Amino acid sequence: MYAGFPQKTVTASPAGTYSGRAHNCNNAIFHRRAALEALGERLFDVNRTIGQPTKLAMIFGRKITRRHHGKLETVIEDLDLPNPVIRSYCRNGSIKQYVRDHLGLRTEATSNNVTDFGVPKATASLPQLREAMAAVTDRYLTVQQDILETFIDRGQLRQLAAPTRLPNGKRIPGLKLDHPRQLAVMHALVRFAHIAGGDTFTTKDLHPAAAAALDLTTDQYRLASLRYDLSKLRAKRLVEKVDHSRRYRLRPEGYRLCVLFLKLFERIYAPLTAGLLRPVTADTALADEKRHRLDRLYQRIVTDLDALWRAVGLKAVA
Repeated sequence: MYAGFPQKTVTASPAGTYSGRAHNCNNAIFHRRAALEALGERLFDVNRTIGQPTKLAMIFGRKITRRHHGKLETVIEDLDLPNPVIRSYCRNGSIKQYVRDHLGLRTEATSNNVTDFGVPKATASLPQLREAMAAVTDRYLTVQQDILETFIDRGQLRQLAAPTRLPNGKRIPGLKLDHPRQLAVMHALVRFAHIAGGDTFTTKDLHPAAAAALDLTTDQYRLASLRYDLSKLRAKRLVEKVDHSRRYRLRPEGYRLCVLFLKLFERIYAPLTAGLLRPVTADTALADEKRHRLDRLYQRIVTDLDALWRAVGLKAVA
């Protein structure tokens, strides 16, 4: 996604003296503007949590007490640049993040009084100052670690759910996480029975298994319906037709996605929904150690999700 450039520290002072003002920056150069735009939107969204006193104390490495003087906040500033600037303040210093030269994301720590970092105002202290300010920049990026790593929406799920327009103009509906017929077809697709057929299958091979997953007969879930449901997976290039035959093949990414959809619905969404909407009343009286291991793990998911909502600044409505 991006390539990081080395950090640099610059001090502002006349020759032979040292004013105590300095800044340090980290540059991340992105290969695609779209990825930088998506990251920027996510950064603005989590700005409210970056500005919490506990986070600022960690970023600047200074304990926040009642004797604290100066600003202690994070703001978004519109400076007539291509993107707004995120700036966090602490004492006489600040750190800001902004887009530079179209594909660069700059994270820059500044200080008007380096003694805030425990560094004397002396040229001999420049190496110590460089380390202190680089640590501030690194900790700021660490706070954003969930954003700078893999888990950022790049539109793939939305694309799967969106309709597909074929070259002939035909419109094929997208994939839905909770569509019973689609999940039934996915059940039939991931069976090991296809291995005997060279990892290929026909719609007639899928038909009985898909109908059984819906708890229907093949007369109730007709072959034409199966072919329609399979066409949605073909439109997303998860299933492909074997040349010069009536057989199909499930692509590797199609297999992984089918398993993901099935696991999310049957092992996560459905059990959690049942536990929230129709909980077993007697279970609430059980001591945690006496509850089934799966119950404890599902409860942990609920607890962790609540913690995630709080971390990204969302508050559950009672």
